[in-house]
Amino acid sequence: MGRVYTFAAVTAICVAAAGLAPVSAWFLLSLVPAAIFGYITLILVLTVYRFGPHGGDFQRRIHQLIAGQAGARPGRVLDVGCGSGSLAVAVAIMAPECTVEGIDSWGSDWEYSQHQCERNALAEGVSGRVTFRRQSAAALSYPDASFDTVVSCLTFHEVSDSPHPTDALAEALRVLRPGGRFVFLDLFADPGHFGSIQRVRDAVTRAGASVTREAGLHDLVPLPYPLRQGKVLGHAILLVGTRGPATG
Repeated sequence: MGRVYTFAAVTAICVAAAGLAPVSAWFLLSLVPAAIFGYITLILVLTVYRFGPHGGDFQRRIHQLIAGQAGARPGRVLDVGCGSGSLAVAVAIMAPECTVEGIDSWGSDWEYSQHQCERNALAEGVSGRVTFRRQSAAALSYPDASFDTVVSCLTFHEVSDSPHPTDALAEALRVLRPGGRFVFLDLFADPGHFGSIQRVRDAVTRAGASVTREAGLHDLVPLPYPLRQGKVLGHAILLVGTRGPATG
């Protein structure tokens, strides 16, 4: 919502500037950025709405998709970039024999927090099996092969302290045990973030893992406007795989 407020404010300033057209016709040029920033604001507002419970609850549906792909496996699960804790909670509910650890940097420009995560886990009755820690996805504090399952939702492209998003992906795979399962959803098809999907596949291979399923999010969840847009979730790809060579 912080971004919504920022773009809405810029739009309002541009429109106000256009109101000075009686002083100088040049002020009418401010309608151009007003239209651009107004459109961006509209996309952001609709995206927030679609993710919420009254707009289709697509955040929950996407987290349910990832939790379902992780499966009801026992053991330790790591959620990289847990945000509000929603995905970690969904995984814990899906797999009642597992324990889940969620990590996030909870940057100052985000509305999420560790306290919010803990409240959400408590509200869903899984606080005894879900814990949260503040740390960067670029440098996880866990030893190699610490987790049986690693999940992540739209995090790697946001890791600012990593030279490239695939480095954060490789770090997530480092803590996955041999034979363990990973489920990653991110904007892997967006060349602006990852370069190419092949670069992502190569990073998975170099990390000693293999992809067993690759699918566009829009093929798995019926994304409405504007979620299907390229700048929203149009480039989102689900990658599922294991640590170690593919077994077929």
